[in-house]
Amino acid sequence: MEWLISFLQVWWNGMGLELQIFYAIGLMSSFIILIQVLLMFLGIGADMEVDDVSGADGGDPSDGLHLLSVRTITAFFMGFGWTGVIALRNSYILEIALIFAIFVGLTFMAVIFYLLKSLHSLRESGTLDYQNAIGASGVVYTPIPPHESGAGQVEITIQGRLCCVHAYTTSEEKLLSKSRVKVIDLVDPQTLLVEPITKKSEKSDEVKAV
Repeated sequence: MEWLISFLQVWWNGMGLELQIFYAIGLMSSFIILIQVLLMFLGIGADMEVDDVSGADGGDPSDGLHLLSVRTITAFFMGFGWTGVIALRNSYILEIALIFAIFVGLTFMAVIFYLLKSLHSLRESGTLDYQNAIGASGVVYTPIPPHESGAGQVEITIQGRLCCVHAYTTSEEKLLSKSRVKVIDLVDPQTLLVEPITKKSEKSDEVKAV
């Protein structure tokens, strides 16, 4: 064991500071990713996207994912660190190594985000039936253009889960954020068609209920 420690000390001390930094970033990020993978295999943290770097968008409010998250940032540093090591080992100057490292790090980050988003979408589409939203009421999250001319988003509870879903409206007026709406149909399996809830329609629903 002592010979291994001695070997590692000689190996580490034989590097320049820049190479040591790249190695440290690559090794630490790889270790974190390994821990994340082990936790996922153990069924722990499969849904852990405490990744939310508050408001750092790049994700869709409907899926709760963000471009800046624990997993994507770790992926960036892994790509950054090991690319820097490879570049310096191949005698590139530090400036060029940094450019390569940042580019590869951002690529790793984007790929991991895309994979997480795809997996999340598959899981959501496999468990939620948006037909169950027809007749339910919700609140506009992002404004919805009139006459089905564009999509907005509504917050609505489907199968006991609060979701943020893309929606169109047949209303003649733009539906603003925080306005209440009712789902009347589906545009496609994951997009709702809504109408505004007015006092008149609320009274009509109360009469039907009676």
